[in-house]
Amino acid sequence: MRPTLFASILLSGLAFSACSDDGAGASTDGPTGPAPTTTPPTTDPATTDEPPTTDEPPTTGDPPTTSTATGSSTTEQASATEPTETTTTSSTSGDLTTDDSTSTASTSSSSTDDTTGGPLQGCTAKQPVQPPGDCAQIGVTIEPPYDQWYTCYDLGVVPGVPTDWGGIIIDKDDPERLLAGGDANTLEGRLYGVSIARDADCHIVGFQATPTADVAAAEYNDGGLTYHHDSHVLFLSRWPYNELGQLKPGSTVTDKVIDLNPFSVDSSPGGFTFVPPGFQGAGKLKAVSWPGGWFYTVDLAPDGGGTYDITAASHETTIVGGPEAFVYISSDNPEFAVDSLLVAEWSAGNIAAYQADNDGNPLPATRKDFIKGLEGAESAHVDALSGDFLFATFAGDERLIAIRGFQPQPQ
Repeated sequence: MRPTLFASILLSGLAFSACSDDGAGASTDGPTGPAPTTTPPTTDPATTDEPPTTDEPPTTGDPPTTSTATGSSTTEQASATEPTETTTTSSTSGDLTTDDSTSTASTSSSSTDDTTGGPLQGCTAKQPVQPPGDCAQIGVTIEPPYDQWYTCYDLGVVPGVPTDWGGIIIDKDDPERLLAGGDANTLEGRLYGVSIARDADCHIVGFQATPTADVAAAEYNDGGLTYHHDSHVLFLSRWPYNELGQLKPGSTVTDKVIDLNPFSVDSSPGGFTFVPPGFQGAGKLKAVSWPGGWFYTVDLAPDGGGTYDITAASHETTIVGGPEAFVYISSDNPEFAVDSLLVAEWSAGNIAAYQADNDGNPLPATRKDFIKGLEGAESAHVDALSGDFLFATFAGDERLIAIRGFQPQPQ
């Protein structure tokens, strides 16, 4: 969602593999009303205060009423090389280590992290088409004191996903597939599935040479993509029409669209995220609007058809920066003394850290800069296998960025 919504920008993106659904198109739940006739302001240059001093490091046109799909198609990735399986003995989360001298896949034993509940599971290392780059070379740096603990990697342009990019998320059914929104904020918006490469420690190191798949219709998709914790229905924000979309598992269309205006949600949603297990407020759906930064709890009820109705939306607080997607970070991570959020601030060009209250809402007075100087920070996701924090940019030089150093945690 941006002031450049209706201008063409070139990007590439991601998505998940599609299965056929029952063929039903999208339905609109609740009062639809006319589409808003105004769009968000062209600028929202939020000002942010300097971060407070840090603690010592811890020890530990109109929206359609129906959607159609023609099935899956594939877009060939630029490289013609096939992914190479490789063995690496590195167990650190710092610099990427790969070994081109062997083509034997490596799989280590699995264990469980009793602290976070996240899986510490060895992965089969696969060589990416292009290794990750140094974020400093593209002007992306982590702010102190976080830079002591976390490392930034530039994964480059997501292959086969048309610009502008929307949200990103790892496919629930395939940990080697990234789902990404393409042609974001437009009627032509779709979800794509991109094969990612991991090292033996499960860190995401780039993309495989597998063709990118066209997965599903996702009109007006924006920065927020999140799975329901039980049903695995995929929720997505729809900008600029102030709507929430839902896709059932395996669907190739957006199965349900809910107008948020009757619930007094400030137009229009940038991010939706379910609070992960282990956090206060776990299982609740949270939302934030762009550019206003109104933060909500959204109450849901099953509709009997495999998707959900909204029963209420409660305004909890307001945050700055023109926020888009956001993720939750546990207190098991350095410099995060309590459970917290990382928020992609599209307007301000930052990733900001907030402490969370006892219901999973950000506390505005606790805001700190995690990364500054971005162009259109849009999406956000934490990989459950590695703990890698992923985000993508929307405007300018669009890239997929991975931040290492976080503990794996369930999503």
